[in-house]
Amino acid sequence: MSSISRRRFNTGAAVTAITTAALARGSKMSAEAAQEVAQVQKAVPIITEQLLHATALLEVSERNGQNSTGTGFFYQFFNHNGLSLSAIVTNRHVVENALTVSCTFTEATKDQTPVFGKTKRIPLTGSSSDWIFHPDPTVDLAVALIGDGVSKAAARGENYMLSYSDQSLIPTESEYRDLTPLEDVLIVGYPDGISDTVNNVPVFRRGITATPVYLDFRGMPQFLLDAAIFPGSSGSPVFLFNQGAWAPRSGGLQMGARIKLIGIIYAVAQHQTNGEIVFQPAPTQNLPSVRSLIPNNIGACIKSSKILDFEPLFVKRGLKPPEGYEMRSKLIL
Repeated sequence: MSSISRRRFNTGAAVTAITTAALARGSKMSAEAAQEVAQVQKAVPIITEQLLHATALLEVSERNGQNSTGTGFFYQFFNHNGLSLSAIVTNRHVVENALTVSCTFTEATKDQTPVFGKTKRIPLTGSSSDWIFHPDPTVDLAVALIGDGVSKAAARGENYMLSYSDQSLIPTESEYRDLTPLEDVLIVGYPDGISDTVNNVPVFRRGITATPVYLDFRGMPQFLLDAAIFPGSSGSPVFLFNQGAWAPRSGGLQMGARIKLIGIIYAVAQHQTNGEIVFQPAPTQNLPSVRSLIPNNIGACIKSSKILDFEPLFVKRGLKPPEGYEMRSKLIL
């Protein structure tokens, strides 16, 4: 997977895209708009149901003989006019020492209804060489392309319930600036490897932003989160998520709902016995530590906009974006 020159765009894989189409965009709607929303709601699962299938528990066998876990989430690069490049996104430190990585998918009917309790464990990749790391080694992100495998499975009559994020869920620069310093967030993942193993669904947790998302914390493309981070949380997507009402920067009260992918958990703030504060990569194993590091329930998140930096890398390696697709990454390779 290190070369993508032969990669094909997905053109017919049975997938679900996380969408805000069924969300009311204000407290007042015309009768026609309300009818349109009602029709969409009948056809599209509600957002939280889609998020049940937006992640996968990554089970990693490492070179040192240890086993570890992390969180990956489904993402479509270049999603435009029915074409996309499907991938799983996680932290680099989750997979960089991997011999094998596996995950479990929930099976689905042809009309994309999940069959809870019916799953298939799939070897996602071989060694860490199957993963593509972010061009900047200080950005703890990695992706594995899965579109070919999903398409081949569909051709065999095997359908899986996978909900993808894409560029439309990542805030633009103006949308980042419109956020307030304190926002409600939803974290989807597998803390301590915990999941509903019968129904194959992740754990939802609420939190708040601890620093403004629109600022680069300590000059890096990151922000802090007020939430406890545990082994297995590495790679968890962090969604700005409101239902019912929220307060925009402009003031007042906005009715409806909104969702945006704003970050990926990668580290946890801890203090040593001497009082020094350090940011450590979120652990992937529950192992004893020689140093006494005490977590303080502050997580560090990579800004979701850094996911977009993979697209110039794909283009450099020979992939041509769909006609009319606008890349937002400013990365120059």
